[in-house]
Amino acid sequence: METLTFRRQLNGLTRVDMEEYFDDVELENLYQWIDRIPLSRPKKNIGKDFSDGVLLAEIVHHYFPKTVELHNYSPAAATKQKMENWYLLNRRVLRKLDLDLSDEVIRALANCKPKVVEKVLMLLRLQIDKNLQRQGRSRLEIDANFAQSMDQKEQKKSQSAPAADNSQALVPLKTGRTSPGKLSSPRKLGKGEIPHNHPDRSQKKKQLLSIGVKTKGGSDDLGSYHFEGKGYFDPAIYIYPTSDNVPRSYLEEKEMECMAKDETIRMLNSKIRRLEHLLQLKDTRMLDLQGQIAREQGLYYVTSRKHVVK
Repeated sequence: METLTFRRQLNGLTRVDMEEYFDDVELENLYQWIDRIPLSRPKKNIGKDFSDGVLLAEIVHHYFPKTVELHNYSPAAATKQKMENWYLLNRRVLRKLDLDLSDEVIRALANCKPKVVEKVLMLLRLQIDKNLQRQGRSRLEIDANFAQSMDQKEQKKSQSAPAADNSQALVPLKTGRTSPGKLSSPRKLGKGEIPHNHPDRSQKKKQLLSIGVKTKGGSDDLGSYHFEGKGYFDPAIYIYPTSDNVPRSYLEEKEMECMAKDETIRMLNSKIRRLEHLLQLKDTRMLDLQGQIAREQGLYYVTSRKHVVK
């Protein structure tokens, strides 16, 4: 299965090219991260949704609002317009994050090639973390603050709901007749099932929300990307991860950097030993020359003194 890899160039950019590799565990973590970011489109198929680059620009704008001008990237269906959006995004935005997409990758993104946009998003997340760390910020902290602000907005909406809605509720009329017992629902409840009007049902939902569990029909009406082997499914119950996994390609890059640094250290140590040896040779040579000078001065002094006596 074709995916991407990245390598550091001499100009400092991270070059993204095509290669063979992918990890399903990273996919699940990536989809959960995207579900926490507000996007302008419903989440259906990640390859088609991100094919014109608009949603990726929105992701960068979520963390760096001053870096991206969203009006420059218009939704497109034609491959040519999609590639123009990607080239513009690559030149104006991604290179500021030390990320550079090759022509082959941009063409694959515009043509909705499977598993390409996932790897680009993984590398983008790494570059976002690096740039936020330079600014003294954290991506997880930004996501948590955004989720908290959304919860506060929902609470304000629920509190500001007009009380007139409650007045429209049906009130039983007093007819003087003896009211019969409550009519039971024609559908029998299953074992362990809680009725809709039962107070324990709302209490259970509050407990799930308090521990960070998201259920269907929640505040996110745009759907989500949920990975279960193959394909994309509706939002399922899951707990947000406390930390993100590091892609294997990033680990391999760091290992290569460590090996290169170790080799550089060995070369420098060898040069140091060679220079120390040269210094010893120079010191020995200087001592020899000083001895010769002393001997020459002594001979000259003796001969000149004998000449004076004569």
